[in-house]
Amino acid sequence: MIGECVSAGRLLYLCIVMYVSGLSVDAMVPSDTGKKQADDGYVLVQQIIITGNKVTRQKVILNELIFKKGDRLLVNRLGQISRRSRHNLLNTSLFNFAAVHYTIQSDNTVVFHINVDERWYWWVFPIFEVADRNLSSFFNSGDWSRVNYGVYLKRDNFRGRNEKITARIRLGYTTQILLGYASPEYNKKAGWGAMFSFRMADQIPYGTVDNRQVFTAFTDEMAQMAYEGAVYYSLRAGLYQRHKLELRYQHFNVSDSVLYLNPAYLTEGDNKLQFLQLTYEFEHDKRDSKVYPLKGTRVKFEAVQSGFGLWQDGLKNLKLGGYLDKHFRLNNRLNWASMLHGELNSSNALPYVLNAGSGYDSFLNGYELYVIDGTRQFTAKNYLLFTLLQPRVKNLGFMPLTQFAKVNYAFYLKAFYDFGYVWQENPSITNTFVNDWQYGYGAGIDFVTFYDMVWSFNYAINKHRQQGFFVHFNLAI
Repeated sequence: MIGECVSAGRLLYLCIVMYVSGLSVDAMVPSDTGKKQADDGYVLVQQIIITGNKVTRQKVILNELIFKKGDRLLVNRLGQISRRSRHNLLNTSLFNFAAVHYTIQSDNTVVFHINVDERWYWWVFPIFEVADRNLSSFFNSGDWSRVNYGVYLKRDNFRGRNEKITARIRLGYTTQILLGYASPEYNKKAGWGAMFSFRMADQIPYGTVDNRQVFTAFTDEMAQMAYEGAVYYSLRAGLYQRHKLELRYQHFNVSDSVLYLNPAYLTEGDNKLQFLQLTYEFEHDKRDSKVYPLKGTRVKFEAVQSGFGLWQDGLKNLKLGGYLDKHFRLNNRLNWASMLHGELNSSNALPYVLNAGSGYDSFLNGYELYVIDGTRQFTAKNYLLFTLLQPRVKNLGFMPLTQFAKVNYAFYLKAFYDFGYVWQENPSITNTFVNDWQYGYGAGIDFVTFYDMVWSFNYAINKHRQQGFFVHFNLAI
């Protein structure tokens, strides 16, 4: 019996494997029990055959599988194990397609066949993008000066190890030079990364009036210059759990004209602000897709300490944030999603350059044209999805590059209802959305296709009976 052969410590190991993999303890038995005769209903993983990986190293692929050579698996769980492993491979964003099949042998063993279609990993292309918070805000302003252009260089899957190197030169609304490197985490192993960025702009949002950002532009001086550098260390404690510790340095310089318009743009009317920021993140992500999930759960927690008094910067703030996403499959075509987000800052008056609240990193549908500044917030987003067109694959016979020769796509019809609350001490009398419950609802259609692209076309109505058509790109539900 298993209980007679496994120590208490190994039983704890079994429980951890069960939790990480989403399987029952009976579904997977440690490989050393393979020395015994296989019981009925179990098979031994004899071999894992991987094909299609011309660049990616095998250990990167093996790292995403929830089984390994020598494991004993329940036969009636092989389908579930194969599907979950396929989802894990696609969530690396290294492959356009992945397939996991298995063959049961006559000697109670199983052979897994893994086939992947690798993506294009070298990206050198021109940048043309809007600098607004979202496409709808840009279309509403009609200000083509708020457009960035430049060159973007990115090397994904560097050395076949899922490393990433980035270099970016932006001109136009924002001038930016950015360099970055990211090393992946393997299961129960750590990764690290670093980045440096320099930005300057002659027009910036300097305040919020009537729940909208207001901009200023100068022709004879630079509005703002910013330097930023960061290093991080990350640990993948299991297939679905990650810890991350990051140390970031930020430095802002603004013109006196900006401070004249908003003395609270930085701290205490100073035209310079520099500080260190220490961030800890924990994430448990077991969604079937990180791009457009239909099933699964994500839990994320972050704690961010900004300002340590090293430069008498006057900034000292602790931010605590939490996320809970839950996705349900109701039937073959219907899915439900609920996403909760909360944030709490210890400071009641943050510098405007460190905007917090709704409309920045997160927003409510129907409020795309607005921001709600505040130091505490809670939002809930709810979606009912109907699969209008099941995921399909189109072969482009005229395309010579195999990485672009097959296109996957799907369409989803959705109805949504969002609500939230943002709190701010002593807000401006013109910003009426703060310190009050807000909600928005409507319907839309999402187009999901290869290389993690998602287009959302929504018609939304907010609490104030304002309505409109809004476009979002790469907005995961």
